[in-house]
Amino acid sequence: MRLAHITGSHPNPSHFTVLVRGIPWSQDHSYSKSVESFFSTYYPDTYVDHQMIYRPSTVHKLKKDAKKMYRILRPVETEYVRGDKPCYLCGGTAHTFKLLQNGEDSIRSQTSIDELHPTQIEKECPAAFVFFKNRYAAVVAAQVLQSSNPMLWVTQLAPEPHDVYWSNLGIPYKQVWVRKIVVLLIALAFVFVFLFPVTLVQGLTHPHVLTRWFPQIKEVLKLQFLNRLVTGYLPSVILILFLYTVPPIMMLLSRIEGNVSRSDRKRSACIKVLYFTIWNVFFVNVLSGSFINQMSIFSQIKELPMMLAKQVPTQATFFTTYVLSSGWASLAFELIQLFALICNILRRFILRSKKEPTNIALTFPHHTEIPRLLLFGLLGFTLSILAPIILPFLLVYFFLAFLVYRNQILHVYVTKYESAGQFWPIVHNATIFSLVLTQVIAVAVLAMKKSPMASGCTIPLIIISLLFNEYCRKRFSQVFKRNPAQVLIEMDRRDEQWGKEEGIYNRLRSEYCQLAYISRDLTISKDFSVAGPNRQSSTDHNSPQGVNENSLKQATELELRQ
Repeated sequence: MRLAHITGSHPNPSHFTVLVRGIPWSQDHSYSKSVESFFSTYYPDTYVDHQMIYRPSTVHKLKKDAKKMYRILRPVETEYVRGDKPCYLCGGTAHTFKLLQNGEDSIRSQTSIDELHPTQIEKECPAAFVFFKNRYAAVVAAQVLQSSNPMLWVTQLAPEPHDVYWSNLGIPYKQVWVRKIVVLLIALAFVFVFLFPVTLVQGLTHPHVLTRWFPQIKEVLKLQFLNRLVTGYLPSVILILFLYTVPPIMMLLSRIEGNVSRSDRKRSACIKVLYFTIWNVFFVNVLSGSFINQMSIFSQIKELPMMLAKQVPTQATFFTTYVLSSGWASLAFELIQLFALICNILRRFILRSKKEPTNIALTFPHHTEIPRLLLFGLLGFTLSILAPIILPFLLVYFFLAFLVYRNQILHVYVTKYESAGQFWPIVHNATIFSLVLTQVIAVAVLAMKKSPMASGCTIPLIIISLLFNEYCRKRFSQVFKRNPAQVLIEMDRRDEQWGKEEGIYNRLRSEYCQLAYISRDLTISKDFSVAGPNRQSSTDHNSPQGVNENSLKQATELELRQ
């Protein structure tokens, strides 16, 4: 399915683009000149062009100076023809500009990178997008070492233009591994700190613990209804409230980590939230006792299967309630979009604002929903042989989740970029882990029942599951890490036969223009309003609507250097 998506989609600029980081500093010339010299020398037949990456502070300065950028355009162009055109989005009118005989050559002559002063060159980052003539050349350049020093000229396939996380591209490559280690330590510390509230919640599920902590509620717990409410429903609600703080923190850590794409950042946060959820929701709640007793599990790892076989059935009520409170309730909140609804009510009735927000489009929260789904899968696997009463509740949840998420993805959430199934390996690995853990618990349960024959017959299931996982890793996992040359060469030949190469080349530089993405979000004053983004290729000089994007890019580059 991943290969079918790659071959069946329109030509993607990311397939022709390589992200280069760790560009060495030179006293003689700029980073841009170094990139051009390096790839012109070692890739003379396939290198097309490159686009430098600028420091975020410089780009934000451009955002604040939008009117100045347009004033730079006016002396260069000979004439603007202004007219009113109906806007089909809002029903009103929008001012459009027709660009006649632009002075692109004069702009280029003023913005040669070789004429920059040292203070202006410092605005460049040691990173760039390098464009190649075909997909195969880009893949080869992305997967081989470019230098004898692996920390210099580090290459990887570029993310999609809308997927690029521009603020992290300015991070020096030598800092990335340090950031990953620091983020890992912070995440581990957060996991262990979170054990205290989880231990508190776990203690609420035992009436004798509650009466020891709060002797005054001993009489209240004698009532059957209140006993079930306090020890069954209340702990799961408290745990869910604590867990709502986890995804934003993990997303912040993934941002600090230095990921260069939004999908990588969200995928990294998804993995962190998944590990955190499985450990703190499943294992910590199952392993009864104090914090010190839970930490002793690392010294008693051989006894873990027996401990799980004994303790999992005792937490069946808590996990069933957790499925109801976290699963079913989350689907209801997903449908009504509670947070967006509250913000809309505050904006309309409290702040009395009639202006509609510009950035209200939401993307699917993979880092919160995928870990929840996989946790429920783990609960279904492990409790299926010990407390199968949870299975009907999980069946209803997954059926409703299919309908709700399908509706939300098709009609609510906006797909800003395509990761081409990069989240699937997370789902696969978590499912295999749940299956193997269930089989290990089954061996322990049958051993406790003093049935050595049945316990011995369960062991081959573990081996078969691990072999199946290894087969999937060899057969399918590599496709998520590297694109096959056979498929890419066939796509290049097809584009060459259909004459699409020139159109692709013209799009590359404008697609990965850092300034164009910033300027697209600018709110221009009413004297210079543009009716929506009108993206044109770099060779189009007479755009019927809007300002020619290539001229805007050149002008903003001039402002950047000035």
